Amino acid sequence: MTQGSESTHYDVYEVFVQSDILAHHVHVGSVVAPSPALALQVARENFLRRERAVNIWVVQQQHVHSTSYEDPDVLANQEIDKSYRNVSGYSENAKKWKAFKENAITIDDLVNDIRTHSFR
Repeated sequence: MTQGSESTHYDVYEVFVQSDILAHHVHVGSVVAPSPALALQVARENFLRRERAVNIWVVQQQHVHSTSYEDPDVLANQEIDKSYRNVSGYSENAKKWKAFKENAITIDDLVNDIRTHSFR
């Protein structure tokens, strides 16, 4: 470039890669490029040289919006006990159900009990 020419503007693009068709896109880094097309090319060269992927996204950093780490609304949601959503208790339930079924009365047992204790 010469001294009097206009400088090219470069934007920062965040790169997201999808490793297979059922996977989520994962943020893998950032690239600097003058256009989205060049950002895709630079992202391919930098992040997919050794890894396989089925899809790649580049998003201008200025278009990514997030909450702050001190956001009280986000923190308030985490303080509520949501342990009922965890699946940790199901293995214990399976053991209890199996024990219950082993000790449960069957229809045959019920019929035999009625026959032996019938009041005539």
